[in-house]
Amino acid sequence: MDINIVTEHSLWWVLPFILVSFLLVFWLYFYKKPYHKDISLPKIILLSILKGTYFFCLLFLLLGPKLKYSSKRIEKPILVFAQDNSQSISVGKDSLKYLNEYPSVVENFIKSVSSEFTIHQLSFGNRVEELTSFTFLDTNTDFSQLIEYLKSTYGYSSNFQVLVASDGIYNKGSNPNYLLDDVNFPIHTLQLGDTARIEDLAIYSIRSNKLGFVKSKLPVRIEIKAQNFKNELVKLRISNGSKTLVTDQFKISSNSFFVEKDYFVSPDKSGLQRFKVDLVLNKNEQVKENNHHEFVVDVLDNKQNIAVCFDQYHPDVAALKSAIDDNLNYTSETINLSKKKLDLEKYNLIILYQIPSKLNAYASLIEKMKKKEIPLLMVLGGTSNLNAINSNELGVKISNVEDLFSESSFKMAENFNLFTFKDEEQNILEDLPPLLSPIVNYDFNSEYQVFGEQVIKTIETKIPQIAFSNIGNQKIGWVFGEGLWRWKLYSYRMNNSSESFSSLINRMIQYLALKVKRSQLRLSYPRNIGEGEEVVIDAEYYNKSYQLVNDANLEFLLKDSQGKTFNYQFEQNLDRYNLRLNSLAKGNYSFVINSNDLVPELKQEGNFIVSSNNNEARNLQAQKETLAQISKITSGKYFNQDEIPQIANHLLKSEYSKSTISEETKYSNLVEMLYLLIIIIILIILEWFLRKYWLGN
Repeated sequence: MDINIVTEHSLWWVLPFILVSFLLVFWLYFYKKPYHKDISLPKIILLSILKGTYFFCLLFLLLGPKLKYSSKRIEKPILVFAQDNSQSISVGKDSLKYLNEYPSVVENFIKSVSSEFTIHQLSFGNRVEELTSFTFLDTNTDFSQLIEYLKSTYGYSSNFQVLVASDGIYNKGSNPNYLLDDVNFPIHTLQLGDTARIEDLAIYSIRSNKLGFVKSKLPVRIEIKAQNFKNELVKLRISNGSKTLVTDQFKISSNSFFVEKDYFVSPDKSGLQRFKVDLVLNKNEQVKENNHHEFVVDVLDNKQNIAVCFDQYHPDVAALKSAIDDNLNYTSETINLSKKKLDLEKYNLIILYQIPSKLNAYASLIEKMKKKEIPLLMVLGGTSNLNAINSNELGVKISNVEDLFSESSFKMAENFNLFTFKDEEQNILEDLPPLLSPIVNYDFNSEYQVFGEQVIKTIETKIPQIAFSNIGNQKIGWVFGEGLWRWKLYSYRMNNSSESFSSLINRMIQYLALKVKRSQLRLSYPRNIGEGEEVVIDAEYYNKSYQLVNDANLEFLLKDSQGKTFNYQFEQNLDRYNLRLNSLAKGNYSFVINSNDLVPELKQEGNFIVSSNNNEARNLQAQKETLAQISKITSGKYFNQDEIPQIANHLLKSEYSKSTISEETKYSNLVEMLYLLIIIIILIILEWFLRKYWLGN
């Protein structure tokens, strides 16, 4: 280390400071008081030196001197070793090797290069973290997360390279090759896993609705892949608990086989239901974990009562009732309001067919429906009292009311997202016969979405034919036209079934009848989580004025299927709350959220399921191409397992393996140095003491 004294002023000032110090000493000791007459010359010289030294030090400090420390630092190049810690590494035929022998191989390799590199060890799979052990338990592999971490942490280093040890299989995040364009460091790859020809049957993915209804037909799509099992017979079974719902069998037609199978399951009870899919092959497989997969559906007991109300009979009434009765989740009743009183407590949804009518506005009845927030389906036609609809303030203002009607066909509106229709279903709807619709203008003064628009004499318009709106928590559906019975007959004539008409009516009914509760505490969380995945629970709390606040402490009590309980606390994040739970085991969980800070005390319950995650078992064939491409794009090198001894030599020869020498310079102010001030004080005291001692004054 080099130490120098530097100052912003010229060091030539030292000479006048020495001269001034000498003159002051001469004036004090030889001119003002000639001490040489009282003590010996050596003593006077010592006193002069002490006095002159601290005079000079005080004058020198006026220059603001600083100590400059200069040192050279040698930085070794950085090597990041990133280990794929996912399950796919250890489920193959070499599982014991990777669990027992492989960690020692890596440890020896790290030791062999540690003298030349600064080693950083990472683990990646579900997340990127420091490598502490080789567990191979992560249920996902995310290369993109690793690459983003490397770019953000080391992207500006010039002496940095990476060695990734993986089987090349990824099942989460983006394709890593799409993230490498701006990578300015080499990524070397070490191939793990089995790249040889394997025999395997696997459930690749399962897709189903997250929400279903008791005894309804729930569609399930299962993707199955098989390698090197040509002409083998596969049996498939879908079960719910101990009950088998679906059985099927099919033949594998090629050595590289992939098929999508569509089924329907009918759950017979409500709640979160776990369904299991099993594949059975009459031939031994080395790995059978990927022959089983689970999916979870939130099944609602949606047996709902629906009233179809009218005061003048029309064939549309029968068409609506028959479509509703096709769904086992609904029971319907037709009510002639001119003859029978409507019991509002009995129904989950009310269809008002041309009500209010020209016979009766039913203002008080509609007002009661609004107060109770009962969902409505309004059908307008030739006997509707359009002015009464305006006075009832149902969210639509109807203008230019002149009792004029025209035939209007259906055209699917853009950006509708309350429920979905396939392209073929949309084509059927747009071929339906026209409805008889009032020629008026509709102006929605509340939140709404248009499902279908009117086409009048081949002219497409923006006038709604079917729409949905909200007044607070009350959902209202609108059909602006009569003649629905023609839709049913046309559907039957074209397809020998009125299923397409019933499907339309039932989807509208399902959306309207599924009432959303308005609670002070709103939760957002997944009902089905894969094993090993992070559970994120977001919460919003609203005060009595329904303003978003977070001034309460929310406690979270979690209970697993064994009855064990765990206590957590929500974190307050801006005006919301969130909670993160990691590494929950497979099983059913329930929870209670409460807060003692609120009056009345807040309490809300919920549940979710953590199901088995077979993502890592879907594909057991190690992907050499993925790793080789990563190395090629980043100017790295691809290594097989038997080339591990060669990796160290290659790394050392790389241009990224050169140590860097940097010079570090620090400054410290002499005025602020305590030891310098102590020295000056010692000189002053010592000079004063010797002078008093020798001269006696």
